[in-house]
Amino acid sequence: MKRNIVIALDVGGTFIKSCIMLNHVPIPASQKEFPSLADQDQETIIEQFIHIFKYQADFYHSQFIEQDGHWHIGLAFPGPFDYKQGICYIQGLDKFESLYGFSVKEALYERLAQEQGSWAKPLQSAEIRFENDARLFALGFSTNYPQDRFIALTLGTGLGTAFIDKSTIIDHFKGIPGNGWLYNQPYRDGIIDDAFSKRGILQLAHSLGVMKPDLDVKELAEDAIAGDVLSREVFTEFGNRLVDMLIPYIQAFQPNLLVFGGQLSKSFHLFSAALQGFADLHQIQIHTSELMLENTFLGISHMFRF
Repeated sequence: MKRNIVIALDVGGTFIKSCIMLNHVPIPASQKEFPSLADQDQETIIEQFIHIFKYQADFYHSQFIEQDGHWHIGLAFPGPFDYKQGICYIQGLDKFESLYGFSVKEALYERLAQEQGSWAKPLQSAEIRFENDARLFALGFSTNYPQDRFIALTLGTGLGTAFIDKSTIIDHFKGIPGNGWLYNQPYRDGIIDDAFSKRGILQLAHSLGVMKPDLDVKELAEDAIAGDVLSREVFTEFGNRLVDMLIPYIQAFQPNLLVFGGQLSKSFHLFSAALQGFADLHQIQIHTSELMLENTFLGISHMFRF
């Protein structure tokens, strides 16, 4: 049986993290971090992707006698992005601006077709897929909970969401926004992404009278852990609002799990009280995961199950 070989890339604004997934199992020695060059022109960014593909193909060929296999390339890419067509629509975020309206998928196929090296031959016929990073994290997480229905939230610079049922990403469901993306849905005087993100928790801190200059979430969490009353109040209110926001989507989707990932989830114990109370009442389990990258790579690999 031919091996299933996936070159996996987790694309960020500063770094691209990559590894090879072999039959849905990561090869740890292949994991490597590259600069994303996200502030550069189209050609430079595309060349960086090709450089990463070559690095991983060369690594594989140097390690395995068995060379034959089904090759795939999967990229977890930030949005806005047309993931099916591979077209980037990022604008005003100081990253990948030069790719706006540009088909990254077509450019990668065209650039690979120009390569003469033996490393490129299997990649020229490889399927290239793109997907949202939060959805891939959720898909990877689901491999350990294949029969469950859950909502995954990644809390960081923005809010990523995914709705999963039996290891399948749900794009359309009554009462749930298209693609399961909540970030742009209205909440209070703004949108969900404004309230449930790094900037959202800092705005909440400001509104509750935590007025330190250059305050960051890490410092706020440290103060809360140390017993500062106002800092604790910020996280308590953040948790209350998170429950308030999630209620209609939980009622619509009826999950048996809630899964939290991302940088802010490291402070989950500070805002978990309201969530845990709500979850216990509705017989929903809560899981947090700090294995964002590992689950994302696993999700990338599982895009190619079918």
